[in-house]
Amino acid sequence: MLGVSHALSGAALGLAVVGLVPGFEENGESAGGVLTFAAVCAGAALLPDLDHPSSTVTRRFAAASWLASHAVRPLSRLVYDLTRGRRDTGRGSHRGLTHTVVGAVLLGLALNLASARFGTPVLVGTLFVCLALAIKGLDALVPGPPSLVIAAGLTYAVEHFVPGGTAATAGWLGTAVTLGMVVHSVGDAVTESGAPLLWPVRIRQRHWYPVGSPRPLRFRTGGKVEAWLVAPALTLAVFLLVAFVVPGVAPVLLAVRAQVEGLIAGG
Repeated sequence: MLGVSHALSGAALGLAVVGLVPGFEENGESAGGVLTFAAVCAGAALLPDLDHPSSTVTRRFAAASWLASHAVRPLSRLVYDLTRGRRDTGRGSHRGLTHTVVGAVLLGLALNLASARFGTPVLVGTLFVCLALAIKGLDALVPGPPSLVIAAGLTYAVEHFVPGGTAATAGWLGTAVTLGMVVHSVGDAVTESGAPLLWPVRIRQRHWYPVGSPRPLRFRTGGKVEAWLVAPALTLAVFLLVAFVVPGVAPVLLAVRAQVEGLIAGG
């Protein structure tokens, strides 16, 4: 899928997890906490494509992301070569390790360990990166000023205005990144190429089997189905989840509805 669809799916999953999954209710104490969790999921939903030389995430942070991509791709290829099955025929550099559940979980755990060891710098850095990616991913819907500037401002806002600041993200930051990466791969699994989500599970003599939806339900990345059905549906899902999950939004919408109905009745 395209970056905008990945970002939307990440945001939708983040909102759904905070609102519906037991154990995440503490993140729903403030609107800022809910939106921060969803934004991190949205940005992390672009991270798996760090294994592609021309992806949004590879180009987003200039030399830093370029170097990261050129580290990830050989690592992914090495893991692929070491674990490939008899019928695995790809190269493993794109849609490889970063597109697996195991890879997503490992990165989430690494972030949790790093934040526990080094604290604020890791939390702030990860938050900034994910916010910048989320904004860039959604740029196709809401174009505006440079995403890095906005991300820096939002990171500052989280630190100073969201209850607990960036320190409050320590308990869930790695989880949010993992969720975003997994939903990215699920999104790729419904395209024509599929994704090796279940590596290293052996399927049909392949450890890197491209898991996918039934062929008739797959669509081409950037095609009409994604542009006219998938992206609009994800956008609608995000708006609905914001209305029902983010504290304070539903009462405002109900009040607006009452005002509109009153104006119509009075007119």
